[in-house]
Amino acid sequence: MSVPLPPVTRVERVAMVVAVAILLAMTWSIREYLTDDTFIHLQYARHLASGHGLVFNLGERVYGCTSPLWVALLADGMALGLDGVLWAKILGVIASIAALGAFLQLMRRTVATPGVRAAATVAWAGHAWMARWSMSGMETPLAVALVLGGFVAFTEGRSWGARPVRTGSLWALAALTRPEVMLLLFLWGACLLIETEDRFGLRRLMAGMLPPLVIVGGWLLFARLYFGTFWPQTLAAKTAGPSNLGMQLDNAWRQARLIAATDGALILLLAAGLVLARVQRPPGLGSAHRWLPWAWVIGLPALYVSRGVPVLSRYVLVVLPVLAWLAWRAAERWWIGSSANAASERATHAGMLAAAVTVVVLAQNLLVFQKSVIPHVRSFSPGLRQSLIRWGRWFDRNTAADAVIATPDIGAIGYYGQRSVVDLAGLVTPAMVPLLTRETPEEAVGSFGFAAFSHPDYLVDRGPAPYALRHTSRFGAALVPLGFTPMPKLGIATGGPTTYSYYRIDWAAFDSLRAH
Repeated sequence: MSVPLPPVTRVERVAMVVAVAILLAMTWSIREYLTDDTFIHLQYARHLASGHGLVFNLGERVYGCTSPLWVALLADGMALGLDGVLWAKILGVIASIAALGAFLQLMRRTVATPGVRAAATVAWAGHAWMARWSMSGMETPLAVALVLGGFVAFTEGRSWGARPVRTGSLWALAALTRPEVMLLLFLWGACLLIETEDRFGLRRLMAGMLPPLVIVGGWLLFARLYFGTFWPQTLAAKTAGPSNLGMQLDNAWRQARLIAATDGALILLLAAGLVLARVQRPPGLGSAHRWLPWAWVIGLPALYVSRGVPVLSRYVLVVLPVLAWLAWRAAERWWIGSSANAASERATHAGMLAAAVTVVVLAQNLLVFQKSVIPHVRSFSPGLRQSLIRWGRWFDRNTAADAVIATPDIGAIGYYGQRSVVDLAGLVTPAMVPLLTRETPEEAVGSFGFAAFSHPDYLVDRGPAPYALRHTSRFGAALVPLGFTPMPKLGIATGGPTTYSYYRIDWAAFDSLRAH
């Protein structure tokens, strides 16, 4: 039985309007943002919409789409004739607004003070990383919205976990949007299993796990039959290469900086709330369910470190609104206390404190947005258009229909070039992964390791200077220069510029060089 929520207060309605306005203003200022990975989704979606199947290269069934739900949504719009890039951006903004609504609903179910709920929602609306990815055409906003929606369902009823079907369904859909959300499903299943102390707990276990088994299990069965594997090729490609304690510590430090940049104030608030509040265990709250949000917030970054995954802000974004929720709950208990009388007397005081914290959080995120996100977008997006997008179109106009292009960044080249690619990063070319486990990407390209399984007609290379590969590879003489384009910055965490160089490969010259 659900506990009825009080009507939405005026301050919450105003907060939601302000929150949407903040989100739209921030995303509109970076509306031109695109990443090369956006075009990987679009390439899969275009082929799916046109009846060629869930493939990047025609005729090659490689499980390189880590977000099948996002690809399916893109394919729906493209099948109706919508421009893929525009449709991806529209979906991203819709999902971001839905995430705002889900965050407010989560606060309404778990936080007593309207002023705190309103302030927290406005604070989340200005999150710099969420704004960055909202109009990128990537799946991140949808994953955040589904994770939050699952937590809304998780906190419904008289005790957490009382709505297992809805919770499991939303988190299963989230797992088909971002594969790491599988960890949340495992944590959810563990909680349900721990809480099977009676017949009701057993029924809840069965009800909670049935939707993930149907949704995720159905997809995995399809993947096994269609691709020949249960696991995305990305999992192997992203973790290829040497891994040691130093690299794991470096990844951990990178995650810590990413999170602290936007959520440092909330982390301090959480710590203060936990130390200073006299927190009592809420009635009807099972211990396993009580710790599920904490296990998710801590477990996902730990999983990234253990797997050696080079983390981007969009990878950790699915845990950050949950971290914010925990911080605001702890703060309210600190400010209000546990008794109803104290809450009534100090609600105004708590609302004022929450407003002050929101100002700090917004200031922190707007600073990150102005100093990191906007400069990156304004340099990267034009650079992408002048390099990979422009040359993708060049390949489409100037090469044979059966030409093959080897490239470390496959999205725009594949989408606009409409040619088969050899993925030098291994995401859709599994044969590259064994090479990348032994060599750095630069060494693997310079040694022409891909020649063992493919003879592409063209090569795209990233280097510190134009045509650098001609001077650093023993097979440089087999590379016929076609052109080059500089990129000012590949990412927020990548400091220096790089240059894309484009070559035609003379395989006769390669054979001659290899023979000597």
